[in-house]
Amino acid sequence: MSSEKTPNQQLLLLHLGLLGGRALQREVEYKKIAKDRKALERRGFLAVAKQGHFLSLKLEEDGWDELTRPASVLPKGKKKPSRERTILQLLLNALHGDASRRSVGIGEILRPGPTSLQQRIRRAFFEIAGNPPRDSVRLSALRASLYDVPRQQLDEVLLAMRSAREINLMNLDNPPDIKAEEPSALRDGNRHYHVLWIER
Repeated sequence: MSSEKTPNQQLLLLHLGLLGGRALQREVEYKKIAKDRKALERRGFLAVAKQGHFLSLKLEEDGWDELTRPASVLPKGKKKPSRERTILQLLLNALHGDASRRSVGIGEILRPGPTSLQQRIRRAFFEIAGNPPRDSVRLSALRASLYDVPRQQLDEVLLAMRSAREINLMNLDNPPDIKAEEPSALRDGNRHYHVLWIER
């Protein structure tokens, strides 16, 4: 198997980089994304996780590093590339040239600074609920989205945001729903919270 990335694989890495390194697959969807996603995941450039009914894609360290290397987004062969791809390639070449003169890679330029957990909670909420939100978000779905955050840390920040009136935490009323969500419930003394709501 060739170690060289295809133009579409390079474009997918770049798209994720421009989105801060993390996105739902539906946000970067194209016809053959499944094949490219699996190839990039095998090579350690992407991490893929299930988020509700959707797949979440995240650039790994090797993926960010890969963005520092010059690569082409132009299709190979005799077919003339689209005007848009040609312009994008010229822009990438200029960006790589400028980054090289400053002794940095474009992955370092694109990579966002540290994101607070509060910001990640808000982003995860609106990714799941929609923007504007169509419904509240169960904590099981939030925990699945923020799977890399230790439970205690997430609970502490959620309670702090609630105390600051930045979010609402609520419990469920329906016994079958409560039973299903109990493993993901946030416990604050005698109170058990199952659902999150955030105003826009």
